[in-house]
Amino acid sequence: MKNTTASMRLGKFEFFAMNNPLREWRMKHREFPLLNKMLRGHRIDLSGRTIVDMGCGSGLSSGLLLEQLRPSRVIAFDIMPEQISLAKKRRLNIDFRLGNALAIDLPDSGCDAVFDFGILHHIPQWRKAITESARVLVPGGIVFIEEPHKLFEWDELELGIQEAGFEIIERAQWYRGFFRFFLARKI
Repeated sequence: MKNTTASMRLGKFEFFAMNNPLREWRMKHREFPLLNKMLRGHRIDLSGRTIVDMGCGSGLSSGLLLEQLRPSRVIAFDIMPEQISLAKKRRLNIDFRLGNALAIDLPDSGCDAVFDFGILHHIPQWRKAITESARVLVPGGIVFIEEPHKLFEWDELELGIQEAGFEIIERAQWYRGFFRFFLARKI
């Protein structure tokens, strides 16, 4: 797969899949309860912190992060202007912007957490995106990665997370193992 911005954009079917009521229901009732359980289990409290929603899409995940984790600031970016336009229509107190996961427009060590809700498999150079996440995190900051099966070899994804400077502190799966979740801390 070529490393082009076009290859990181969603096709029509994927755009629909990410922007429909079923996706919203799944995120609210399956993904976020699991995320919150993982965070609580490791006594990770992000209230009052700065968090990043990498590949925020229509802003659904960003809104849930703001509502449920109570950070002081949410910076949310996506490579698709169409998605950012949808996100801004939510009128949330979130810094929505165009951005690229391969070159996150944030300073080094300026954020406490980075969240990926299924975007790495759209990025040919996904290892670089994980490394960029590490760059913008403070020491001890966390990354949460959710990815679907069959688009990654799990061992390869875990190795990429570790090579970027993270310690995986919890793994989980959902929907018969089709989705995997990784919570990792920057070493």
